[in-house]
Amino acid sequence: MYLVLVGLMLGSFINLAADRIPRRESLVTPPSHCRACGRRLNAIDLLPVAGYLLRRGRCATCGVPIGSSAPIVEAVAGACMVLALIWLGPWPGAAVGLALIAAWGLAVTGLALQRQRAR
Repeated sequence: MYLVLVGLMLGSFINLAADRIPRRESLVTPPSHCRACGRRLNAIDLLPVAGYLLRRGRCATCGVPIGSSAPIVEAVAGACMVLALIWLGPWPGAAVGLALIAAWGLAVTGLALQRQRAR
């Protein structure tokens, strides 16, 4: 269960990186916020997948749609952890390694899609 949560959080970070790297923004500051209104995201908003569902895919302040790719990337990253555990058994080192490789591929794909949309 712990590794699934790690996978979901990794997916959330992948989303942040896919959004900020093409804009040449820092991955650390400013804190996560709505691109439309600038509102800083709270703890509920930052929950991978659940935050999206609780907010019905929209910013809590301005109502602008977040986009369905965010929870999909988070869920796929969590699923990568589950698949790694199924394939490799309870040996966490190998499972985490395989899941990180899969997450890296997911991040590269996300960045490529983000760049393609920007054109």
